[in-house]
Amino acid sequence: MFNTKKTKHMKNLKQILAIGFMFNLALIFAQQQAFVTADNGLTLREKPDVSSERLGKLHYGDEIEITEQTNIELIIIDEGERIAGNWVKIKANSKSGYVFNGYLSKARFTKGIEVHHKGLQLRVKNLKSNDESIIYPFFEKDTVNVSVELGDSPEGKILVINNEDYERVSIFQRFKNSITLMNEDSNCDLTDWKHYNSDWKPIMRINASKFKTLSYSEEDWQKFIKTAIDDLKTEVIEYCGEDWLNYVETIKDVKDNPIGLSTSRIFLKILMTDSKDNITEKIIEFEIPMGY
Repeated sequence: MFNTKKTKHMKNLKQILAIGFMFNLALIFAQQQAFVTADNGLTLREKPDVSSERLGKLHYGDEIEITEQTNIELIIIDEGERIAGNWVKIKANSKSGYVFNGYLSKARFTKGIEVHHKGLQLRVKNLKSNDESIIYPFFEKDTVNVSVELGDSPEGKILVINNEDYERVSIFQRFKNSITLMNEDSNCDLTDWKHYNSDWKPIMRINASKFKTLSYSEEDWQKFIKTAIDDLKTEVIEYCGEDWLNYVETIKDVKDNPIGLSTSRIFLKILMTDSKDNITEKIIEFEIPMGY
């Protein structure tokens, strides 16, 4: 009798452990990390319904935790694009609620950089910066400088603006080319010498809140001003050192090896016009790594 009771007890214990294991396994699979991809943020709601009470708003790039999957489907038309998905329960910033998973990504992505001014926020999506902060305030200055990570560029990027105060926002772009010298071991960038500066050109407006920056061709990269070669050699000695003179003694043109022309700066000019036709101008200066 004792052995029978013991066997039954062990069997029940195994069943309880198995159920607990399956519950924890389901919980692990339900709790998934995700990131918000909605440009203008994602509304957190009390229930999985678009008419449910709003509990707050998640911002672009916010990290959240999916705690529960539902089978409640939702289809949204966003700027003519059909986006299908489900409601999911999430936890973020000590808040819990439901969001539409059509604007969630399981993969971490580069948020880009943000520039803030009174009544306007501008974000350059998916741009990698060497700076510790990705938010740059315009409040006390007219130009902000952004150091772009090696291998990236602000060219062909999507800009998203959140405009609260201005009648019109216009954005223009130009680039600056500089000279760099390269040998087998290193490079010397003449970023403080002469440059080629392109004209300002308007970037493409996609809709009321989105723009796309211009991209440049190899022909654009090779544009430069007329330069006296003797002046260039003097600058090489003064800035790079006499050892570099050996590499440039026989050059006859700024496009001859080991000289290279490269885009060293890309600029965005933002013009904000208020209801009284007052115009506020701000500049974003992107520093592009050269000589690589």
